[in-house]
Amino acid sequence: MSLAIASPSAQAASETFIRMQVERLPCRMRIHGGPVANETIPGGPIEPLRSIRGLMDTAIEVLLYGSKWDGPQRKELKRRLKRQGIRVILANYGPCAVALLPVCVDLNIALVAHFHGYDAHLGSIVREYGDRYRELGRVARTVIAVSSVMAQTLEGLGVPRKLIRIVRCGSDERLFCEKRVFPQNPLYFGVGRFVDKKAPYLTLLAFAKVRERCPAARLVLAGEGPLLEVTQNLARALGLSSAVEFPGVVTPDQVAKYMQEATAFVQHSIVPHVGPSRGDSEGTPVAVLEAMLTGLPVVATRHAGIGEVIQDGKTGLLIEERDIDGMAKAMLKVAQDRDFARALGQAARREALEKYTGDCYIRSLKEILNEAAGLELESRAA
Repeated sequence: MSLAIASPSAQAASETFIRMQVERLPCRMRIHGGPVANETIPGGPIEPLRSIRGLMDTAIEVLLYGSKWDGPQRKELKRRLKRQGIRVILANYGPCAVALLPVCVDLNIALVAHFHGYDAHLGSIVREYGDRYRELGRVARTVIAVSSVMAQTLEGLGVPRKLIRIVRCGSDERLFCEKRVFPQNPLYFGVGRFVDKKAPYLTLLAFAKVRERCPAARLVLAGEGPLLEVTQNLARALGLSSAVEFPGVVTPDQVAKYMQEATAFVQHSIVPHVGPSRGDSEGTPVAVLEAMLTGLPVVATRHAGIGEVIQDGKTGLLIEERDIDGMAKAMLKVAQDRDFARALGQAARREALEKYTGDCYIRSLKEILNEAAGLELESRAA
């Protein structure tokens, strides 16, 4: 299998699943772009012919986001794909897969499109790419969804159900080791981008109610994003500045360390009702799977893929979206009964070891990619 892996961005701190793909799959070439220079490995960056920064960014975005303009960058990409003998492209995120459609058709390369979250659910993205997603359903060998909710959404957008495979992104079993000790004073940990669908301010409001009953409790919310300052301001207004830590972007090693120290993992994901993020949704958050693998109880909303991997009362505690009181009660429950918290975590870890490790994820991807390569080879021989 001669594989290329494509993604919109060369560097994304939260996209551990793409890093896992590159490290564990037999990747011969990497394609990425966006507001930074598009680059393939091997071969160095594909540079536009003009050096003006603004034109360079525009050219790269046209390349990766599906314009009909067929400039020198696309031609150079084709040349390198042929030179490397690429037979299969794994394209992360729907718009990236759409951008590569004409290249794959022209070169008879098998395309596997891997959706992750906003690309299937966010209204503005769906309006812009909906018609092209139907075309993707005609050309791609396989379309990967990370939850059954996402699979239903993609089917509604015109992707044939027979093409859709549900594959959960795995967590690194070498990094997220079994948790042995629960802290005396409750420590809640959450990590992810500070965006509408993750609603970090709702987690903070639930924590404020926990503090009324448990003054020693602490909260760590890691990550960055447009709602970070709003959430920090709310913490100050609630008088919680000394109890809440905002460490910013953290490495996978730091995430693993926080999870070892925590009482529970907390995430209050929602589907936004208004504004530019209206309709956006999670896939299956990798951080939830990492917490499960650690043996850390998860307290989260019954949202998208979260409700598919967490069994309420058995491997974690689930509440309804926007139910702040319910979340506070669940957070208190794991803090006040450490034996119960430990039992939840142990059950979650057993489930994750069986279904949601990095090895499970990569094994599923290899099966899909090998099938795609086989189909492509048959097509070439026909």
